[in-house]
Amino acid sequence: MTKRKRRRIKPSGLLLIVILLVLFGVLIIGLNKKETSPKRNEHTKEEQTTSKESSQKEQAENEKKAKYEECMKQPYKMETLDQEFKDLFASYQNLDLGIYFTEINNDYKYYLNPNKGYYSGCVVKLFSVIYLVEKARAGELDLHDTLTYLPEDKHAFSDMTDKHNFYDKIPIIDLIRYMLTISDNSAYFIIVRNFGAETFNNYFREKYNISLHFTNKHPFESNYTATLGNQSLELLYEVLKTDDEASKVIREAMSNEVENTLNFDNVKFLHKYGEYDVWHNDIGIYDTDNPYLISILTTRAYTDYKTMIPKVNKDIYTIYKKNLASKEEYCKGLVQ
Repeated sequence: MTKRKRRRIKPSGLLLIVILLVLFGVLIIGLNKKETSPKRNEHTKEEQTTSKESSQKEQAENEKKAKYEECMKQPYKMETLDQEFKDLFASYQNLDLGIYFTEINNDYKYYLNPNKGYYSGCVVKLFSVIYLVEKARAGELDLHDTLTYLPEDKHAFSDMTDKHNFYDKIPIIDLIRYMLTISDNSAYFIIVRNFGAETFNNYFREKYNISLHFTNKHPFESNYTATLGNQSLELLYEVLKTDDEASKVIREAMSNEVENTLNFDNVKFLHKYGEYDVWHNDIGIYDTDNPYLISILTTRAYTDYKTMIPKVNKDIYTIYKKNLASKEEYCKGLVQ
C-alpha cells in the first residue's frame, strides 16, 4: 500500500490567505459603515438643528433681558404721578410742613413749602460730615487724626463724648460717628472749633453755591429749608457712592433708631434728625437700588411729630412704589 504524501502550504500561500481575509474584513466593515452613516448623519443634523434653535432662543432671551434692563435704567413717570403728588400735598396744606422729595433713578422731585424757614436743629451737622470726608478723600486731612476735647466744647446732649475725659484726643472718624448716631453736640463743637464755622460757609458757597450762616458760637441755621435739607442729602448721596471706611461709618451711624421718624413698617432709612424748641425735623435717604431723598420739617416737637412724619413718608413711599410698579409693567411690555 502506497502512502499519500501530505501537501504542504507554502509560506507565500499562507500569507496570501491572510491578506485576503484582512481585505474581506475591511470590505465588510466598510459596507456596515455605509449602512449606518446615513442614520448617524441624520442624527447629527437633528442635534445641530436643536442646538441652533436653543442658541437662537437663548440669544433672544438675552436681548429681551438687556432691553428690559436698559428700559429700567431710564427715567420714568407714570401719567398720574404729577396729579397724585399734587393731591397728596394739597391734603397737607393745613399742616405746618416743609417737604422735599427727590427720586434719584427716575429723576423727579416734588415739594411742599420748599423755601419756608424752620430752625434747623442738628440736621445741619451733615454739612460738616460732607466737608470732612471730601477733604480727606482729597488728601487734605486724615480722618484718623485726633482733636482734643476741651471744656469749652462741652454741650448738652453729648452722651458719647461724655464717655471721654477733657483733654482726651478723639479721632475725627469717631466724632463723625458720634454726631450721626445720637447727634452728639460736644462732638460737633469740637469740629467747629478746630475747623472754623467760616470755613464751612466758604467751602459750600464756593464749591456748591449753598449759603450757610454758621458762627463758631452758633453753627446752626435759623432759616433752614426743605430745599437746603435735600441739597445736603444730594451731596451726602454722592459721598456714599465711594465704598470706603468713611461711607461704612456714615451708613452704620445713620441707620440708627434714635428719633428715626422716617422709618415705618419694615421700611428703613438712613437719617439725621434735628430738634430744638417747637421744631422737629428728619431728613434721610432710602438707600436701595431705587433710592430717594426726603426732608420733612415740622413745628410739632411738642405734639404729634412721631406719628405725622412717618405717615407723610409712608404716603410718599406709596406713590413712589406705584410708579416703580408702573415702570416695570411698561418695560415688560416693550420686550414681549
